[in-house]
Amino acid sequence: MPPPANTARNVGINDVAARAGVSPGTVSNVLNRPERVAEATRLRVEEAIRELDYVRNSSGRSLRAGRSDSVGLLVLDVTNPFFTMVAQGVEDQAAEAGRTVMLLNSSEDPERQRRSLRLLAEQRAAGAVVMPVDDDVTDLLWLRERGIPWVVLDRGDVGADVGSSVYVDNHAGGLAAGRHLISLGHERITFLSGPLSLEQCRVRLAGLRAALDENGFDSENGVRVIETGSLTAASGDKAAEEVLAGGPRRRPQAVFCANDQLALGLLKGLGERGLGAPADLSVVGYDDIDVAALVHPGLTTVAQPKYEIGRAAMRLLAAELDDPGGHRYERLLFEPRLVVRGSTAAYREP
Repeated sequence: MPPPANTARNVGINDVAARAGVSPGTVSNVLNRPERVAEATRLRVEEAIRELDYVRNSSGRSLRAGRSDSVGLLVLDVTNPFFTMVAQGVEDQAAEAGRTVMLLNSSEDPERQRRSLRLLAEQRAAGAVVMPVDDDVTDLLWLRERGIPWVVLDRGDVGADVGSSVYVDNHAGGLAAGRHLISLGHERITFLSGPLSLEQCRVRLAGLRAALDENGFDSENGVRVIETGSLTAASGDKAAEEVLAGGPRRRPQAVFCANDQLALGLLKGLGERGLGAPADLSVVGYDDIDVAALVHPGLTTVAQPKYEIGRAAMRLLAAELDDPGGHRYERLLFEPRLVVRGSTAAYREP
């Protein structure tokens, strides 16, 4: 009985060599060092590769080199459209450098972050772009000790002596949101936050308080902070009851949410209780994800250059991978901008 014909899944380098009439070493040179092979021979090997639909096995090559061509991208919440746009920026920049991206999700969980970084080490990742879940950089330092460089994204407090970082001025974003609400006559403002262990939430709150301070308001007592367990729409929906606690006379005049997901969930929760923005209270989000412009009324929000910061983070990582000895850590700061839509309006006494 004749042996089965080769298929794409079991074609090896020896099959290509036999079809092209060359040695396996010549095929290897065509794949890895084509400049060493005469043009006529290279073209013959490439034709054999196409005819046999040969797919190279990069895992063995990666292990021999000690590193793969892949980089890791660890995000806080893979379901959040903000991180989807960041990931697209990272991936597009990586593709231009001939690298692939492994997407990992920490779900804002320190232990899951630790496991993900260890997985990158086991997979011999070339490097990583990481959005940390808290201020502890121990896991990141552990990763660098194993020869895997990284760039921190969306965190501004990582020192330049530790690693490179790309972030958006969250204080300026909170300040812009606060100034907007104050200009509309709102004085009683609630900050609906995710976990305050996240630097982004803390700094956006600080920016809001700075806006109250510069306008002569009591920033400590003038802002009520509601901390949720996650930056999700479900958390915003659930928080609506706490936002409205105390009745119409005590509810806030406006709510500044730490991200758009919380804001959209809050709008849903308000609607289920017969209330809405801006008729009953103004609502501001943060990130400017696509759906923020599609809901009615449109969500006023602080826009971040999501795609651009993803590309920038990958550029910094690629620079370190290409020149590990001469590379210097960098910190890149982007500016947010306020996008005013229909969810905010001038305050009116109920």
